[in-house]
Amino acid sequence: MAHLARLFVLALALCAVGCKPPRPPPPKECPEGQTLCGEECVDTSADRSHCGECGKACEANQVCGAGQCQRECPSGLTDCAGVCRDLQVDAANCGLCGLQCAEGKKCVGGACTVTCSKGLLICNNVCRDPQTDRNHCGGCDKACQAGEVCSAGRCALSCQQALANCDGSCRDLQSDRDNCGQCGATCPSGEVCSSGACVVSCQESLTDCNGSCRDLQSDRAHCSGCGSACNEGEVCSNAKCEVSCSPGLTDCGGSCRDLRSDRAHCGTCGNVCPSGNVCSGGACVLSCQEGLTACAGSCRDLRTDRAHCGSCANACGTGYVCTSGVCTLTCQPGTTNCSGSCRDLETDNSSCGQCGRACSTGQVCSGGNCAANCAANLTNCGGTCRDLRWDTFNCSACGNACAPGQVCNASVCSLNCPGNLTNCAGICRDLRSDDGNCGACGNACAAGKTCQNGSCV
Repeated sequence: MAHLARLFVLALALCAVGCKPPRPPPPKECPEGQTLCGEECVDTSADRSHCGECGKACEANQVCGAGQCQRECPSGLTDCAGVCRDLQVDAANCGLCGLQCAEGKKCVGGACTVTCSKGLLICNNVCRDPQTDRNHCGGCDKACQAGEVCSAGRCALSCQQALANCDGSCRDLQSDRDNCGQCGATCPSGEVCSSGACVVSCQESLTDCNGSCRDLQSDRAHCSGCGSACNEGEVCSNAKCEVSCSPGLTDCGGSCRDLRSDRAHCGTCGNVCPSGNVCSGGACVLSCQEGLTACAGSCRDLRTDRAHCGSCANACGTGYVCTSGVCTLTCQPGTTNCSGSCRDLETDNSSCGQCGRACSTGQVCSGGNCAANCAANLTNCGGTCRDLRWDTFNCSACGNACAPGQVCNASVCSLNCPGNLTNCAGICRDLRSDDGNCGACGNACAAGKTCQNGSCV
């Protein structure tokens, strides 16, 4: 007996050293709008046993409304077994106490209805895409005639440019999850369609809209936001619904596209660059020209592009322009606001001499005029004429940019311009003789005039 007692004492001593109490279970998490009271998740705004706070019970002849015990429910609410409910929106009590909506439906106006994603319409209790559905083209029950397709919400004999006819529906093979790259090619669950390929997430500058990667800057059906469609006859230009495209952009099936840099519309509407190529200067190439950066397969000028200002996908806000890679309210001296992008009309191939005036293929913009070759003292840098003596972004050599706060002074990056020159948007200019900056930065002489001693004559 004494032996057993000694063993019992020894077991207690060992347990005191090595035994650990069982870990308590993790705290229970309640759905949004509910509070954990003991072991139960309750809605303290309506629960008679926990009205306003845990353990605060209402009397037998009272109900709980808006977290307070009352003799009757507040206006707009109904007493459902002692709980005040809004029968207009409560999915568990829709129209009547205890009438619960089926999965996938919500309570709207006291009736259980289907819920559709943005951009889709409820037609006969089914979600339909009015942009592509032949039986609901542009609106519910607006059916196209035999032989017609539904393209961008309109019945037509054939699909618009950049869209493909997939069993009578016009589809964008660059972004459609159910027709990604080709008709009928569906992306697996959890993937989106980006540039004609199924991927886990969208490329830079594109937005996931219900599984389709969309360019909110130019997509008519998703202009500035998913599901924000432009009206009939309008196009989406720089994230705004407009009657026509901004200068430098082309209407491709209702979307305003930059044919100089858009991989899906390179050079002409619907001309898609092969995999691994980017669109630079309207041609599909393996890499971007000097001075441009590949952003999601498109070559962008990070110094002037509002959608890619300073870095890819860094979009400027409404009312701002991109100048020297920074979003600002106004353009710097020596540059001009062209549809939200600050352009040097002296050298910009897409806005040569004036906004939207593009030079032809093989030409460069020199002194505000389209020419076959650059003028004297200028160098062709990726199709743009640059003065390597004074250009901050091409100082002494194409692509050699000066550090922030510096300018290019006689082909050397320095903090200030020489005595007879003026800093105009980071470029040292001679205001006495520069036709684009005559007497003051940005003061361009009219056609046929030259700058002499700071005056256009």
